[in-house]
Amino acid sequence: MAADDALWSALGRVAETPTLLVACVFDGALAAEDGDPAEARAEQQSSEALNVLMALGDTTVAVVSHRPADEVAELMFLSGAKGGARVVAPEDVAALRDEVGATAVVAVGLVPGGEPGPGDVVIGVAAEAPYEVEDVDDVCLVLEELAGLRRGY
Repeated sequence: MAADDALWSALGRVAETPTLLVACVFDGALAAEDGDPAEARAEQQSSEALNVLMALGDTTVAVVSHRPADEVAELMFLSGAKGGARVVAPEDVAALRDEVGATAVVAVGLVPGGEPGPGDVVIGVAAEAPYEVEDVDDVCLVLEELAGLRRGY
């Protein structure tokens, strides 16, 4: 991924928010959409970064998918720290934001219901968005950067 100073700056700002929701689409952001969807697996690096984020205070992780939660759990490499990642449908991200009282959202592969808030970071994967990355490998880099930044605060 080419260095995207604007994206890295946005991640630095959002890492400091009091209550963060990190919402990542499973198909296309955490797992490549190549081949049979039943064979899709999340990239291990992304799962590891999400595990770090889940272990941090005031940080909620959501995997966004229409797949059943137990199926998503089988396709991820998550430790279950702090009760594990939430699995929500795309249309439920805004309600989850309200439920956890998130002051900002990092949304990877989706637009989180309505207009993003001023502190939100919306990242498209091979799609137009305020910030864009090319593929699941780039998503891994973004999540690792966010985990490192958030851990520092």
